[in-house]
Amino acid sequence: MKEFLDVFTGVVDNPGPTISRVMDKKRWLGVFILILLTTAIVAYLTYPITKVEGAKFIRDSEMADRLSEEQLASLDRFTPGQRLFGALTQLPMAAIMLLLAAFFVYLFFKVAGAAGEFSHYFSGVVHASLLDMFLGGIVKATLIAVKKTMFVHTGLTIFFPALDFRSLSYLVLAQFDFFSLWYLLALTLGIAHFSKLGLKKSIVIALLYFLFKSLIFVSFSYFSMRLLGM
Repeated sequence: MKEFLDVFTGVVDNPGPTISRVMDKKRWLGVFILILLTTAIVAYLTYPITKVEGAKFIRDSEMADRLSEEQLASLDRFTPGQRLFGALTQLPMAAIMLLLAAFFVYLFFKVAGAAGEFSHYFSGVVHASLLDMFLGGIVKATLIAVKKTMFVHTGLTIFFPALDFRSLSYLVLAQFDFFSLWYLLALTLGIAHFSKLGLKKSIVIALLYFLFKSLIFVSFSYFSMRLLGM
């Protein structure tokens, strides 16, 4: 526990040397499990709110025309088993997200000539994710529980409360989330310290990765909602 607290504190207030150290040691399993469990617990606790709100948006969308009256009426109902299953499905999804993030971070930095193997970068991504998936997840779950809505704002969207979450503007602004940017900054400092690339070059690569990730996420989300009639 003390070692974890030391690492967590280091990621928060001294991310460069801390993330560089865990990258060098390729230590990630304990934090990886913690993040997966946190994601599942957050999903379980917020499930009643997200289920009800999700049902409301489906009823107000074109998708409602494809469902029967009975299906529409049961959209916001769930059993304890369904709630548990919904939380458990977050475990593989969170794992895949971490793996994909590590792969593309590794790819972008490797093309630029950074040292290290995939396992080094996976360890860095996992530990930097303490900021967004662990700490950010806890903060967002608390806000959801307090406000009774899944649409909580921890980024630029807070300044535009009237924006529809399905709009392109909202999706773009949502990429500038405080916890996500904090994660990216900490990871960039850690990689710069580990790879010996230099801070300026690492920042440029991280910005290119951020633009790539944002473009993929915004495009996928926008066109998926359009295809589903939302």
